[in-house]
Amino acid sequence: MKTFLLFLTVLLVTLSTTITAAVTVSELRCEHLTNPLGIDTPVPRLSWKIVDPDKTQGQHQTAYHILVATTPEKLAHADVWNSGVVKSEQSHLVPCGFKLQSGQDYYWKVQVWDKDGKPSAWSKTARFSAGLFERSDWKGEWIQHPNTTPDKQIWFRKKLTLDADVASAFIFAASMGYHELYVNGQKADERVLAPVLSRIDKRVLYVTYDVAPLLKKGENVVALWYDAGWTRHSGFVKNVNQAFLLQLNGTTKDGKTFSLQSDTSWKCAESYSRYYGGNFRYNEFGGEEIDGRNYRSDWNTVTFNDDSWKNAAKISPLKNETEPILSAQMMEPSRIIKTVSATEIVPIKTDNGDTIWRFDMGEQFTGYVDATFNGLAAGDVIDIKISNNSKDAAGVQGEKAGSLVICEFNQKQRYIARGENGEQFRNRFNYFGGRYIHLIGLKQPPKLTDVTGYVITSAGKRTGSFECSEPLWNKIYEIDRFTFEMCTPEGVTVDCPHRERLGYAVEGTFQTMWGLGLPCFDSAAFYVKNIRDWKDVQFPNGKFCVVAPQICDDYGSPLCGAAITTIAWEHYLVYGDKNVLEAAYEPGKRWLEFLNNYVVDGQLTPYSKNPGHFLGDWLLPGGRLEMGDNVLAIFYNNCIYAMTLEQWIKIAEELGRDQETSVYRERLAVIRKKTHEKYYNAQTGSYVNGDQLRTAAPLYAGVVPENLRAVMLNHLEKIMSKEDSYFDVGSFGRYPYFKTLFAYPQFQETVAKILAKTTYPGYGYFVNQGETVLPEAWEINLASRVNRTHIHTSYTGISGWFFKCLAGIEPLADNAGYRQFSIRPSVVKHLTHINATLETPYGLIESGWHLENNNVIFKIIVPVGTEAIVDLGDGEVKHLTSGFYQFERPQKEQKKK
Repeated sequence: MKTFLLFLTVLLVTLSTTITAAVTVSELRCEHLTNPLGIDTPVPRLSWKIVDPDKTQGQHQTAYHILVATTPEKLAHADVWNSGVVKSEQSHLVPCGFKLQSGQDYYWKVQVWDKDGKPSAWSKTARFSAGLFERSDWKGEWIQHPNTTPDKQIWFRKKLTLDADVASAFIFAASMGYHELYVNGQKADERVLAPVLSRIDKRVLYVTYDVAPLLKKGENVVALWYDAGWTRHSGFVKNVNQAFLLQLNGTTKDGKTFSLQSDTSWKCAESYSRYYGGNFRYNEFGGEEIDGRNYRSDWNTVTFNDDSWKNAAKISPLKNETEPILSAQMMEPSRIIKTVSATEIVPIKTDNGDTIWRFDMGEQFTGYVDATFNGLAAGDVIDIKISNNSKDAAGVQGEKAGSLVICEFNQKQRYIARGENGEQFRNRFNYFGGRYIHLIGLKQPPKLTDVTGYVITSAGKRTGSFECSEPLWNKIYEIDRFTFEMCTPEGVTVDCPHRERLGYAVEGTFQTMWGLGLPCFDSAAFYVKNIRDWKDVQFPNGKFCVVAPQICDDYGSPLCGAAITTIAWEHYLVYGDKNVLEAAYEPGKRWLEFLNNYVVDGQLTPYSKNPGHFLGDWLLPGGRLEMGDNVLAIFYNNCIYAMTLEQWIKIAEELGRDQETSVYRERLAVIRKKTHEKYYNAQTGSYVNGDQLRTAAPLYAGVVPENLRAVMLNHLEKIMSKEDSYFDVGSFGRYPYFKTLFAYPQFQETVAKILAKTTYPGYGYFVNQGETVLPEAWEINLASRVNRTHIHTSYTGISGWFFKCLAGIEPLADNAGYRQFSIRPSVVKHLTHINATLETPYGLIESGWHLENNNVIFKIIVPVGTEAIVDLGDGEVKHLTSGFYQFERPQKEQKKK
């Protein structure tokens, strides 16, 4: 039988070289990632996309064939795994037919057969490697400098002699703070702020580096630059130590293995830079100081003499003498994505006659500053201070020069000169958020080119695209996307990159994820990691911390605990990965049990005496806040409780655990019934005060009985159709609010009308005021709001309207991962055309329309192997298989539903 299968495989491979289909195979992935190194999933899943240049209608995969080998050269006979020809349409998350070996490198390729049974050419070769699966695979020790202070950034190095050329070599590096890895003076890769953030008192991520190209026969040196990073933060400092752990495993070309580990034989010294300017906490994240007098660039080279350096000290990474879980970093690294050039220099005279040079970088961004100095004497000090604002603003927290605020949120750097021309400051282990860079202490006027900004993010690559005939909306879309990138600097979407840097559930999840992170970015691996972050911050009683992966339990709400189930469900719809549902199932259940302890007479009540733990909506227009036993907060949080119950029930059903849902279905029925009975006013036909959120939230949460849904929808349409209407919602209310508005075609003209305004409050107002990212509050220029940040996730996610309504693209739960999806475009009066593309696990969806001779022309592309259920508002629902389609109908208003 094996002989026959081998013959069949060889025959099919031979035929594929002569009779091939037009389709090609591309974008090979392992666990949602492209060529990942050091994954710690023992049986990973492989994915690929099929491209049909002819856009043949009905094209789909009928079979696949996967080869896996330990080197590219061995793929011809697949020394690890040969799947054989498998009759299947599955091309996404196909399980490997073997278990990975710890530390092993793998190469793979795939071939598919099209709808007519014709084989494609083989794909290009892809790669993945295994991490270290067992703690025993790490042979070294956690080490640190023996007697330094937490502000210092430390150099470590260790020599390694090889007697042959290197065939393969991986370094696995785990650090409690940040690190940069060097081999023979060269940086191992281009990532920054490694590793991305985790709950470091519970789990530390390790990064895998392929260093074979950097090692050579003879003497080598492995070096690491270390910074304490988040070990300084108040949420961690009591529990963690500064430390790193490193393992090098390699093989020479003559077949011999070699290794290197972190231990007390490593040499270390304080570098020429240190953390500076704060206590690494709220409003005090500071910056960095570089002392140019101690500068040297050869510390990480073989020829450097480290005899005067100290030996490293062994240390436990946790202060209770244990260590956290070691997990692979299986998401995109933090990295520089673009440079920003200064657009203007303004000299500012201080009260004492000195001159401050303010560089306007033209946009708000998160990242590093690179500044060049000339004409300085040794010991001269240059202060570099960052600001969001360019104007006087009494009351802003920060330092002032006279009446001018020049340093918001204590974001400041310092350079001490060595007395040469061309001296340079550049951040390495601390970033800032802002627009204006101030240089204090220069001896001569600077040039525009003396300052450059480097923009950093850990967000995945941009995937979705949108363009329409309204320039304002194109600008809003661009600003929305950039805000997400700027608030995702190191593995988690935070509220802001300067004042707090915390992964709040509400700002970083919900609307930010559903309306922005999922449709606009390659986010599969990012949100898998985020789900684990939330698991790591759940308390023993089932309650969740209000942020993840940091530890902070100040201001929160029931919405915070809903993050894990919401992320999992929305991720599943987009990527079809049931593993995320499994990851969220038990934590979500424990959260619901915690909430049930505070249900009185069918109503969820505050579970803390602190009203800040039971917030309703937050930062609505006018700066309105809701919390504690405020009736608006109570009502809204009961809607959120119902929403969370329903999401968890959906997860349980999808996992085949219907038998476990009965008690939760009963609770859901009770909470909906009691909330309706207590808060519905039959005379006004609305709930509580009848505002937009108090109408949208119960609709989304199913609190509104079926016989009253039309009444509530009409009420919402009426209050939103007023001439002076705006989006009356804050940061906590966006998810159920926009979910409701986007779900019904009858609201789309109203949304378009509001979104076209440039008056306060609104997205167009932000653009009109010159904002380049979305700020924290609708009132960006009011005196009472001067300390609000200008880079914030409070209102991110409006991009969802462009994709889900104007283009009308939505995934369907019945066949998740966009294997089946709906297209229901909204043709609004405000536009003449739109075009949107959305990258899915199966390929690119395109949905666009334009007006022509009183007709609407629709153009749709359905990826290979998928089905679109299309409603163009003409009374006919179409089921389209893959391919290109064009439809035309008379221009008219869409029917209400």
